[in-house]
Amino acid sequence: MYNHPFCRGFWKDALANARSLKTLVICALCMAMSIILGYFYIPITESLSIRFTYLATSTVGLVAGPVAALIYGAAVDLLDFMMHPGYTFFFGYTLSAMVGAFFYALFYYRQRITILRIVLCRLCVNLFVNVLMGAYWSNMLYGKGFIYRVSVSLFKNVAMLPIEVIITVAFFSLLLPAFKSARYIPAEQNRKITWI
Repeated sequence: MYNHPFCRGFWKDALANARSLKTLVICALCMAMSIILGYFYIPITESLSIRFTYLATSTVGLVAGPVAALIYGAAVDLLDFMMHPGYTFFFGYTLSAMVGAFFYALFYYRQRITILRIVLCRLCVNLFVNVLMGAYWSNMLYGKGFIYRVSVSLFKNVAMLPIEVIITVAFFSLLLPAFKSARYIPAEQNRKITWI
């Protein structure tokens, strides 16, 4: 267990973990889960819906670490593109998937899972990856201005933040005890999610 990801041991552990067969199997299962979850969503408005693919990416971040998460992000984006060939491939979205997976690993891998940590992780993913990077890629591809894209995306991501946090807390509340029993996460990892 680590208090933060800014220590040598964290990265040494993450690199070793990325090479293990168990990690590869979990990443492959999470890829399949992500593709399946991509077909299910709850529409709220015409342009706003609750999606669940981030749960698979959160699981990879929790179990596999940042090195494996970067590879997972690229692989799942490319797999998703191959399964939906009507779309034009753009590397920016692959980079966004990699950075998003990396954030999940920085916040969850070998660290105590708390509601505050989940909120901070979702804020980083929503604001940096979804809003800023997403608006930049959309502006490059479709025009209409970066500020316009940021404002539209910011509203959606701020509105979705509390819902995504609640879903993540519920998901991890079920996942942590099972993964701890199966030794996918360290024995000292918390079984219950606390506030701080």
